[in-house]
Amino acid sequence: MPVLSIVACEILEDELVYVLSKDPEIKRLFVVENRNSFRFIKKLKYENLKPFTFSSDKLYPTISEINRESLGSFVRKFSNIPLCKKISDLIFNKEKKQELTVVVNLLRKALHSDIDLLQSEVYLNAKEMSKISNGILLFYGKCGFSSEKVQAELQQLDCPVYFLRDDGRNVVDDCISIALGGNEIYTKTMLSGNSKGAIYATPMVLSDLNETNYKSSESYKKISKYLNSPMYSLLFKINNPDYKDVNFHRNASEFAKIFNMDIINVNGTMKIAINSYMEAKTDIYKNL
Repeated sequence: MPVLSIVACEILEDELVYVLSKDPEIKRLFVVENRNSFRFIKKLKYENLKPFTFSSDKLYPTISEINRESLGSFVRKFSNIPLCKKISDLIFNKEKKQELTVVVNLLRKALHSDIDLLQSEVYLNAKEMSKISNGILLFYGKCGFSSEKVQAELQQLDCPVYFLRDDGRNVVDDCISIALGGNEIYTKTMLSGNSKGAIYATPMVLSDLNETNYKSSESYKKISKYLNSPMYSLLFKINNPDYKDVNFHRNASEFAKIFNMDIINVNGTMKIAINSYMEAKTDIYKNL
């Protein structure tokens, strides 16, 4: 059974939940258990998905063992019956392509405060996951692998690495480009702000407002240093019916009030997330 591993940014967890909930071919879903994964796992369960959760040091050996046992039992069962083996090979290969194991490692969004650290973490986790994977999908924009060094290292891994791309086959710039539907739409949205400073909001971008005492949080202290400037006057609120955060509208209003911003509503889409996932999955099947 092929294994598709996903290294994802916490900011994109809603897109990832949507993608996984739409794939009936997922036989097993594993999530690396860490401090970033609790809300993500809760959202998966809300969509009737039942992930297995392990710490990374236990998860990767577990998947390797499952794959070895599955292949070993098949070989032992049919190795002495030539005709049955040929027929079963056909059935086995067909079933293999209709079922998928998905492994998700969600990295914390706070890594964006240090781009070098972020890219190092993306690469190191991808490298570890490559040992048990037929392919790795990076649920990141260019921020996760923009340096030439990291890109070269990713290409040296033991399995293919796939990226989030828009309709023009461009790797997306960042999480906002993913939410809007591509780099071109992102550029048009920025231009519509008439050169005014703007923040672009999805539910996960504003998720810190769900915490108590937001104004005492580290997140607020970091962004208030520049958002209190009058040049930042717009909040582009990206609306998507597939976002399930009931606090999003309230959070956007509160954020705009705190920083004295006008809200501009724009439409979002899951198109890049779902298309890139399906492309990676299809390529993995093709290469089996």
